[in-house]
Amino acid sequence: MTPQEIRELLPLYALGVLTPDEESAIESAVARDATLAAELVSYRDAATAMIEPVVPSPETKTRLMASIGEGRFEKFSAGMAKLFDVSVDRAREILGLVDRSASWEAAMPGIGLVHFGGGPAYAAADCGFVRLAEGAAFPLHKHLGEEVSLILSGRLQAVDEQGNERILVEGDELVQAHGSEHHLIAIGGECVFAARAMNGIEIGGAPARPSKPEH
Repeated sequence: MTPQEIRELLPLYALGVLTPDEESAIESAVARDATLAAELVSYRDAATAMIEPVVPSPETKTRLMASIGEGRFEKFSAGMAKLFDVSVDRAREILGLVDRSASWEAAMPGIGLVHFGGGPAYAAADCGFVRLAEGAAFPLHKHLGEEVSLILSGRLQAVDEQGNERILVEGDELVQAHGSEHHLIAIGGECVFAARAMNGIEIGGAPARPSKPEH
């Protein structure tokens, strides 16, 4: 390859579009000639300037990490799969909803909800996430079937109808029997938990159920 041919190929080398043989020839020539090496640096700088980096939004990054098993709630994926009778991949997808602001609906001040469908074993259950701001309380409610909650982040105070209290932290599960009642308070910061309520719940004597799962 002539010196002129080498120079003509330098810009293409900087763009990474040469064949392996051409790349080897360029690398050998650059190693022997400081002027060619300097020219290659300038071409590489120009090629880099042509590419505008795209920084993903926090929500996009979270969804991507969740899809490949690296979301911040990855450690809960197996437990979520069992809790809602879904595959682990589906559990990861569901967990990715937590960090998507568009997923949440404001049920009342300080309380956010996300509804999603469970697997075949829990088709009759209300499945979703609850997010409580610090100090916010999910009101006293009666369970029309077994309810299971899994704490994903924060701390939660559960108070039953007799006034008995229990403090739950990340990773804890709370199982409530059919007919039991309690209210829930986020303490020491925001709390997010997943919940599966068979046949739904009742608040103030009225059923409180979503029309249909949104996710």
